[in-house]
Amino acid sequence: MKKLNSFIFLFSVISHLLFSQTKQDETFEKIRGNYEKMTTDDINAMPYVKMYIKKAKAENNYPKLVQGYRDARQFDYKNKMKYADSAISVSRKYGKRNDLSRDYLSKGIIYYFYQKNYKLALNQYLKAYELSKGLKDYYHLHKVLYHLGIVKEHLGYYEEALGHFNHCADYYRLKLNEDLHENERFNYKKAYLNSLHQMAVINRYLSNFSKCDSISQLGFDHTVGDSDFKLENSYFLKCKGILKYRNKNYDGAKADLEKALPIIKSRNDFAWISVIYYYLGKISEAQKNESTAIIYYSEIDSIFSKHEFILPETYKSYNHLIDFYKGKDVNKQLYYTNQLLKAESSLAKDYPYLSSKLHKDYDRNKLIEKNDKVEKTSKRKIALAQILLLAGAVALSFFIVQYFKNRKIKRQYDMLQKRISEGSYNVADITENATADPALRKTFLSPEMTIEIREKLEKFERELQFRKKGLTQNSIAGKLNTNSHYLSVYINENKGMNFNRYMAELRINYITNLLNTNSKYLNFTIEALAEECGIAARQNFSKLFFEINGIRPVDYIKKRKQELEIN
Repeated sequence: MKKLNSFIFLFSVISHLLFSQTKQDETFEKIRGNYEKMTTDDINAMPYVKMYIKKAKAENNYPKLVQGYRDARQFDYKNKMKYADSAISVSRKYGKRNDLSRDYLSKGIIYYFYQKNYKLALNQYLKAYELSKGLKDYYHLHKVLYHLGIVKEHLGYYEEALGHFNHCADYYRLKLNEDLHENERFNYKKAYLNSLHQMAVINRYLSNFSKCDSISQLGFDHTVGDSDFKLENSYFLKCKGILKYRNKNYDGAKADLEKALPIIKSRNDFAWISVIYYYLGKISEAQKNESTAIIYYSEIDSIFSKHEFILPETYKSYNHLIDFYKGKDVNKQLYYTNQLLKAESSLAKDYPYLSSKLHKDYDRNKLIEKNDKVEKTSKRKIALAQILLLAGAVALSFFIVQYFKNRKIKRQYDMLQKRISEGSYNVADITENATADPALRKTFLSPEMTIEIREKLEKFERELQFRKKGLTQNSIAGKLNTNSHYLSVYINENKGMNFNRYMAELRINYITNLLNTNSKYLNFTIEALAEECGIAARQNFSKLFFEINGIRPVDYIKKRKQELEIN
């Protein structure tokens, strides 16, 4: 028996160690998968959440630790504020601005939703707002905007609050058209539905009943039959019930409100619970069931006594309670009178602080930011105007320069074409114009030698031998059976230029005549044209063409094509 007990003990120890090791080896994602789809405030999630936090601490994984505290904040109803502060503490030490902003916002939501403490909630919202400036987490930015709208709604700034919710609803609706992860889609849809709900509420406060009705129906249609959004569906059903009461459809109103109440109760949203009780009381009064109405109004007092919170919409229930007990029960009459005074005091006490704080730290800052933006925009416009003026001046200068440049090109082209058409565009001898007195020459050749070299050069030009690359004065003199000195003297005295200039003019004149008479050459590249006339380098060809013709080859080709109407 002792051996059996020892075996059982040993087995349990080993099993425990193995189980612990297995839990330790589980990934964060696997642990979180056990609870991430549980309903908010479901305490059954906490064993897994604590395991997640323990693993994060053991591994010094601070991003996961923050996530663990955030999850605990979501599921542990009694310790929400403790975990909210833990998340802020870790985010402040290890996180980024965006992390800290998100955690301040969440703490504010706890103050608002679970305690209806707008004063403390606003302080957290404004911290979140300051930290969110300049960030590109637009989902979070719109959450901050939404909750600031909630405070404005509470203060009665309905038009301003409606602007917040309209803006948020538009943003979330557009995001839902994108390809989102399942969790992202859930978050965006929830945020969109919450914005729609607040829009419906404020439109009712502003007596825009048809608008309230259409928004309520839209929200209801988006959520009906969807188990993920039962709470949101109940909010829209509540809105529809209140509108039916206004239209004196008392049975329909009662059915909607009674159907919405259990889900909203399960979420412990005592603010909207009190509103439902108020309208159920109003319906009972309309149906001449005063005792039932008093029961509903008494429930509103119970909520006020427990949470010290009441809405302007529901505090009038105390008037009915006082009137009901007048002359029947003095103690209850006095009790409800005192409660009415407390309710009025409660409604008034935070108003100056909230209004001043919201104006100073949000609306004023937004106005300053808007003015700064206007100033920056104005400066940008001035800078843009200056840039445009400068660009205009540069463009005008460019067009003026181009105009005169084109005029000059046309003039040079026309002059060149005139020379070609008149037959004066060639490398002609100048001996006819030169003096015949040999004594006036620096150097001279005999008449016989002059005639011989002229005839040989004419043949050289006629046969286009100058098109060969690499020709020199010595090589040409050899071809002509003369010496280079005599050749140089002849060219200088009879052509009026040195050897290099003579060769350049022969080649450029040749290619210019080709461009003028044969349109196929107009499609040649500059390199090909240089090759055709015997000039080795593209740059050298362009330079010589301009020196001799007074116009660049590209400009000549362009003008010639225009003249011939060639594209």
